[in-house]
Parts: sequence; structure tokens; C-alpha cells
Amino acid sequence: MSGDHKESAEIPEGKTLEGVFYFHPDDGIYQDHFPGYPVVPGSLIVHAFLEAAADAGFLPDYLAIENFRFREFLSPGHYAFRIQLDEERLNCLIYRGERKLVTGVLKR
Repeated sequence: MSGDHKESAEIPEGKTLEGVFYFHPDDGIYQDHFPGYPVVPGSLIVHAFLEAAADAGFLPDYLAIENFRFREFLSPGHYAFRIQLDEERLNCLIYRGERKLVTGVLKR
């Protein structure tokens, strides 16, 4: 994924993976999304979660994307993330302090 970096580790059942997504401000996508006020596209955010899940060894034949909520616009930069494995669901969260910025579920 162009411009995105993350730190991650394997997710044991019932456990949490935490790390940081980095959306690089020089990525060409921001020339069109949106000029003068760059915003990370929701599809890029979901893709970052999918990559983190894959890097952690969660590689089912398919994952359904459910209930993603983008509570605030994300400008390019660093964002803390958390993925909680709960049976067949990956509960995804991007947060800053106590604020939830993005929530969603990846489900087998």
C-alpha cells in the first residue's frame, strides 16, 4: 500500500494487536482527495486494516467488511490502531487518546 507503514504482530485468539498506521502526506492520492484539505480515503483505511490482519497471519479465504464508521476525517499522518480478535471477527479501531476516529469489523 503506497505510503502506509504499520507495526504489527500475530493476533492470538481473544487478544489485541496494536500499532501505528502512517499515511504519508506526499502520497499522490491527496492531489485529488481533496486539494488543499487532504483526507485519507476510507478505502485506504480499510485496506490498512486488511494488510495488518494479513501480516498478523489472519488469512482466511475471505473477509467481509462490516459497519465501518468514519467519525472524523483523517488527514495524512500517524494514527494508533487496535485490532481485537473475537472468534471470527476482527474489531478494528483507530483512535487518538480516548476519541474513536474509525471503527469497523472484518469478519470471516
